[in-house]
Amino acid sequence: MNKEKLRRVIFYALIIFFGLALSITYFFILFKSDNVGSTLAFITSVLRPFIIGAVIAYVMKSTCNFYEKHIFHGLLKSGKRAVKPAKKTAGILSVILTYITWIIILGLLLWIVIPQFIESIVKLVKQLYENIPVYIETLRVKIESYFADNPQAQEYFEQVIEKAREIFDNWMDENLQPFLSELGNYAISGLVNFVVILKDTVIGIVLSAFFLAGRKVLAEKCKIFMHCIFKDKAANAIIDEFRFADKMFSGFLQGKVIDSAIIGILYYIAMVFMDVPYAPLVSVICGVTNIIPIFGPFIGSVPSAIIILTEDPIKVIYFIAFVCIMQFIDANIIDPHIVGGNIKMSSFCVLFAVIFFGGLWGFMGLLVGVPTFAVIYDIGKKLAFYLLRKKGKFHMVESFNEHYGNNKSNKNTSGDKNVKTKLKKDKKEKKKTKASENKDGEITPGINAENAENRKSDNTDSEGIDSDLSEINVGGSDKTEENPDNNTAETK
Repeated sequence: MNKEKLRRVIFYALIIFFGLALSITYFFILFKSDNVGSTLAFITSVLRPFIIGAVIAYVMKSTCNFYEKHIFHGLLKSGKRAVKPAKKTAGILSVILTYITWIIILGLLLWIVIPQFIESIVKLVKQLYENIPVYIETLRVKIESYFADNPQAQEYFEQVIEKAREIFDNWMDENLQPFLSELGNYAISGLVNFVVILKDTVIGIVLSAFFLAGRKVLAEKCKIFMHCIFKDKAANAIIDEFRFADKMFSGFLQGKVIDSAIIGILYYIAMVFMDVPYAPLVSVICGVTNIIPIFGPFIGSVPSAIIILTEDPIKVIYFIAFVCIMQFIDANIIDPHIVGGNIKMSSFCVLFAVIFFGGLWGFMGLLVGVPTFAVIYDIGKKLAFYLLRKKGKFHMVESFNEHYGNNKSNKNTSGDKNVKTKLKKDKKEKKKTKASENKDGEITPGINAENAENRKSDNTDSEGIDSDLSEINVGGSDKTEENPDNNTAETK
């Protein structure tokens, strides 16, 4: 059997094998989803320390790069013999300083926020404990005064109360008592889960140091692995997409953290200035929930308004007015300058990403939904550009950008950069072809004039020779037959 036939047989056999494997996998996932879910949950629980460590290292990556690039930049400019030790020393010192910096920042935040936060919660609970009996007594007096004037309403209300009492008794017998009997088991399982998560977090913090110190080596190994599996063009495209994803995620998360910190500080200053109660608690709630795009400020403002309402109802109006003003400032001034430079997406895409991924992944979907959708959108855009180039219809992108594109927003997007680079390449190729065509006719002015004169003289000489030859052929045809040697001499 020839080698080509053998290769074809192996190729088709592999296609059949992978097709059957995918079919079996799909069937197993479709009809054994419970087992698949339990298996994935078990694998996730085993890999939880590594996941936590990778997330912590990714959050600290920018700080470590800053120290390595700016603080220890002198060590990296050592002699040739000391390059590797200098790089290793700079990396270790950068990791140590990164952990010290984050410990100081988190310690200061906890030292400033937690005491005031606890004080606000204690004050709120005390206020509720003192005011709830007063509210109940006031409500009872109003109800009695209303029913004294309306006996029919009192009778109907007593029937409603009796029905509600029956429902409550049934709920206690069917739901509350079994729950209380199993409350001890729930408490023990919750305590065990808390200890397991705490243990995984501690291990993850230790692993994050290894991830952070070896991030460049790991990145290079992944790059080599990509080039081993795929061709160079595909591998470079995948690596560029990973870089784009890193830019999206790191830029979005860092920008939202900085934005939320600024919003929390502004809320605290405004609450203290307006003498709104529970200023530390309200500023912490509004600052933390501001990390969530679009819905975050509203999610934080509702419980904050309820907390303020328990003590001073009039200050709620001031708080709601300030929330509206602050939301306008954040959406139009703060957020575009901090986060908007990293992610260029329309408001509809952001809203879709928050709703869709929030429904899939819960709170984590609300946090990472926007950069995830940005990466998916960029992949779809690049795929569309590739197919248009393959079909020879890439001019449609240029016409779309001319009619509907926003020049300011298109400067920083990767897809539009590819469009512009492609257009520039096309223009350069056209210029090169024109230049190559003109090179044959392009000559310096002096040489061009001489060549023109030479061409004129050559034309006149050829015309004279042609006329002489015609005269010889017409007038002296007999002579040429008799004396061919003389004719050749004359023509010479």
